[in-house]
Amino acid sequence: MKRQGFDVVGTEIVAAGSREQPDVIGFRTVCSALIEVKISRGDFLADALKPERQILGSGLGVYRFYLCPQGLIEADELPPKWGLLYAAGPTVLEVVRPLGNIWPGPGEAIGNWADFQHTPDAAKERAILFSIARRLANRQPISVT
Repeated sequence: MKRQGFDVVGTEIVAAGSREQPDVIGFRTVCSALIEVKISRGDFLADALKPERQILGSGLGVYRFYLCPQGLIEADELPPKWGLLYAAGPTVLEVVRPLGNIWPGPGEAIGNWADFQHTPDAAKERAILFSIARRLANRQPISVT
């Protein structure tokens, strides 16, 4: 996520107001991206049953990706607008992703990025951001001048 320009990244975040616990979530000024890690077929199939996957506008991430071992999930099994990443040792292979290097915000149609955009639940994303900020604040004092 950091290499893609997401300066605020959290892992395994639990936040009040959000039932969803993202494996990895990153935030940029104009968008967010979610990575769900799957290590078994059962885990992948169960993910589709989550309310956040079935109700439009209830999940996290403008952009959403699955990360799994090579071959565990095939591209033709992906839900609409999801990307796919394979873990190959320390390397992450991009199997299905939007073209280009720009991550536009919601509704911006640059290349085929709009084809990968979800409408996230803004209140849940704020709760996740607050949880990340609270954890950072507890590590060291933050002063505003």
